[in-house]
Amino acid sequence: MVRQFFLIGILLACIACGKKPPTETAPIKINQIQLIGSHNSYKLPVAAGIMKQLQSENAELAAGLDYSHPPVLEQLSLGLRLLELDLYHDPEGGRFSQPLGLAFLETAALDSAKKAAFDRPGFKVFHVQDIDFNSHHPLLVDYLEELKQWSQLQPNHLPVFITVNAKDENYPERGLTEVLSFDTQAFRELDETLREVLGAENLLTPKEVMGSHPDLKAALTESGWPSLAEARGKFIWILDEKGEKMEAYLSGAEEPVFFVTAPESHPMSGIHILNDPIEQQEEIRSLVNKGYLVRTRADADTREARTNDTLRRKMAFESGAQLISTDYYLPDERFEGSYQVAFSDGVYGRYHPFLTETEKAATELPEAPASEVVVLDAQTFQFGRTHGSPLVLDVRTQAEVDEGIIPGAVHIDFMQADFADKAKKLKKEDPVFIYCKVGGRSARAAELMRGMGFEKVYHLEGGIDGWTAAGFPVVR
Repeated sequence: MVRQFFLIGILLACIACGKKPPTETAPIKINQIQLIGSHNSYKLPVAAGIMKQLQSENAELAAGLDYSHPPVLEQLSLGLRLLELDLYHDPEGGRFSQPLGLAFLETAALDSAKKAAFDRPGFKVFHVQDIDFNSHHPLLVDYLEELKQWSQLQPNHLPVFITVNAKDENYPERGLTEVLSFDTQAFRELDETLREVLGAENLLTPKEVMGSHPDLKAALTESGWPSLAEARGKFIWILDEKGEKMEAYLSGAEEPVFFVTAPESHPMSGIHILNDPIEQQEEIRSLVNKGYLVRTRADADTREARTNDTLRRKMAFESGAQLISTDYYLPDERFEGSYQVAFSDGVYGRYHPFLTETEKAATELPEAPASEVVVLDAQTFQFGRTHGSPLVLDVRTQAEVDEGIIPGAVHIDFMQADFADKAKKLKKEDPVFIYCKVGGRSARAAELMRGMGFEKVYHLEGGIDGWTAAGFPVVR
């Protein structure tokens, strides 16, 4: 079930940056909220035959891998704004196309589409080579395309944080497929991929936060994080790597996309990952109070869910860490106790727990619809039709409609005098996807409907001509 995701507004903005709040209200900043998100967001269940073999060899390891997630788009619809991806470098393609674990299966674990995706060059997304290799999309670019199109459909969404593990650990003693290291060139290719697919304008990067300051640490100390309003509609990428791998990334990135998890003394220190909110409670609190962003985990390796142990979840909430990962934002029906990680009322975002009651605004900060008509290309128009339930409205003449219409569309001729009267009978709370022949009439119709009180109004750039040119079907 899709939940309405919201955050309660905040009157004062400096409580989490270690400074005395000003006497006047200030905009909420991105380190003054708390979000729940998914750990290994891409993951599908380990194939049954492989899981059975793992259980016979190492029951504890098997239990730790025994979790999965619905598609990322469903997670976003629930309200999650924190995701995690594990990446493998595969510039030539095919390196992971024949997992050794297939030997334990009676039927194929990968359909033809996933097999083809593994064969293609590009960064791959999965957990462990040869064993836990099944994900919703093998290719990173497929996740990026979904994220971009989802974001275009609701441009006022809260920033989406995405942590990344650059996986390059090998297990020669087990005979598993050799993986390539993440060197400077691999990281440079990763940055280029994110910019190319998502668009640089949709990324909140360290450079934007730094502004005129010499480094990130100085920027946060002197100016703090951007406001939530400035970060809406953007993605914030975090590299969950330290030491040599982190330095390899920074050495090759003139304008890095990723925030790195550097020590507090490092000039690029800004976001920290401390995964044990029990043992690291005081360290997390200290960093948060100094103005840093921190990610922690409410559970790990399925242990808490199996025993309904809520201590770690409680400590994660109370630590002040702004980003909290879990495998159980929805309970696993297989386990007694219905262990789940969510805030009150089942939401996944809230004001920061360190704020006092007098510093909490009485208003909510929903992800409001766009303040104007949203223009969509054919691909995103189709994406919205497929993954949502919009009213698709054809505003051409009857003669034009007789030549072909987008499947499922409702027809109201914009050129007729009764257009507004007919449009008034439509549900104003539903999203409306409008198109004409090339985009002129649909743009005018969309503006008219906005003025009539329709809040979620989109129109197809290029019209049905652009739709068919992109290869999408019409019916007569």
